[in-house]
Parts: sequence; C-alpha cells; structure tokens
Amino acid sequence: MDRRDLHFTSYAEISAEIQRLSKGYARAGKWSLGQICKHLSYYFRGSLEGFPAMLPWIIRATVGRLALKGMLKGEKRKAGSPTAPASVYPPDIDEPQSVGEVLVLLDRLEKTQAQLYPSALFGDLTNTQWKILHLNHAAHHLGFLHPRKFS
Repeated sequence: MDRRDLHFTSYAEISAEIQRLSKGYARAGKWSLGQICKHLSYYFRGSLEGFPAMLPWIIRATVGRLALKGMLKGEKRKAGSPTAPASVYPPDIDEPQSVGEVLVLLDRLEKTQAQLYPSALFGDLTNTQWKILHLNHAAHHLGFLHPRKFS
C-alpha cells in the first residue's frame, strides 16, 4: 500500500482527517494513528508553549535554515527522516487519548493570536511559517494511513 499524497490548507482540515482516521484505518507505514498524533502534538505543543530543548544556534543558523527553505516550499520528506527522539512514541500508546490531545492542540493553534515560540531546529519563525510547517508535517505523517471504507 502506497502513501497518500495529502495537502492541508488549515488546521481544521487536519482535525477532520484525524477524526476520519479515528473511525478506522490501514497503515502504509510503521506508526499507528496514536503514535502519529502524539508525534504531531509534540511539535504543535512546542510551537504553542516552547520546546524543552533547542539545538545549538549554529545548527539552527545553518542546517536548520537550509532545511527550512525546502520545507516551506513543500518539498516532500522521505519516510524514516530523522526526528527528535523525544517526539517518537511506543506502539502501545493510548490512541483515543492521543487523538483527543492533538485535536485540542489544533484548536488552540487555530485560535491563537499570540506569536508562536521558536522552533528547536529552525529558530524564530512567523506564525505563517509555523502553519505551513505544521500543515506539511501533518500531511506527511497522516499520508501513511488510509481511512477504512465502511459500507
């Protein structure tokens, strides 16, 4: 089964897709919906509340800025791309709890007027840049899940 090519234009679209997948899905990758939701929550929460740790400024100013350009253009990430180990969760994660958590964070992102926190990898971002990154990141991961068709 191949990965789906998803594109989101709003946080509400991500929420709707997660709610659809929570009714049943098949995997085209290694992570469950619960693991994906918890992973996305790590980054959504970090942008809203700050990250527990930042990469050194030299990494943010060089590697981070270079990677940011591609990600803002919507370049596709490869399966298995490196990520913060703190954002990877075990398979036995509580899926309904993870889905609920990510939906609350998406609602907060939709409603926030405040400046979001810097990225641990990219440094200072505008809220528009954060939104583009969050939308593309969610499309990447949720594309590995296929909603079940119910008759």
